[in-house]
Amino acid sequence: MLLRETRMADFKADSMFESARLNLLEVIEERNRALNKKALLHRLVYIAKLSNELNDKRDLGAHYERQFKNWQNHYQGEGATGMLLVYPNHYVHLVESSSEMLMSIIRDLRDMDETKDTRLITESKILVISSNVPTRLFNQWSFRVLNLPASRLLEEYETNEPIEKLAPECLALMLKLGAYLAKQPKVTLKNVMDSLHEKVPDLLIPQDLLSYLLHSSDLSTPKNFLNRYDRPLDLVLDSELVWPIPRTFPLK
Repeated sequence: MLLRETRMADFKADSMFESARLNLLEVIEERNRALNKKALLHRLVYIAKLSNELNDKRDLGAHYERQFKNWQNHYQGEGATGMLLVYPNHYVHLVESSSEMLMSIIRDLRDMDETKDTRLITESKILVISSNVPTRLFNQWSFRVLNLPASRLLEEYETNEPIEKLAPECLALMLKLGAYLAKQPKVTLKNVMDSLHEKVPDLLIPQDLLSYLLHSSDLSTPKNFLNRYDRPLDLVLDSELVWPIPRTFPLK
């Protein structure tokens, strides 16, 4: 009888211990609730080449303003913050939001490529996707058209550095730009953003580098990324390709 009571006490203690344990997802969700975050936050950075049919570059910003509003109403999750920098021939886009919002952006890029809709862009490449970003770098989403000197457009980017080093350097520049803007007073923020090419040219990714990255086969297109993302994980072991199947354990 005493042994049975002891076992019951141990079982209850183990049950209480198991119920009090939290897994990693629960810990992250609890932290998000403390920070008033609706979901996990992710960051996407990609580059694209503007279409020759795009007469007014502000149409690109208007396109994403409409899309963000539609996606926000559909997913009811984290809103989008970030920066869209429009160069004379290219643009770089950093977005902070939920995974659903970021995947919608990538699918939108893929759809424009598959339907040959060249009113806005002609090609795009993904630089990086960062998961579970602790905090937002930008307070809102905005875009700016950079008035860069035409002489820079004729330069070709020459480097011996691998893409594995160039892509993080571009990301670092965007993050430094976000940190710089976060320190600006609200009363002068608009004037600063309107003259980024004059005030902080060293924080802007060179357009010839954007062109170089777009022609790199090491970076993934939206279509290739989605093919891997949507494909179920189905690994085939080498042992499964051999017949007869090798015996891992001796059979009696």
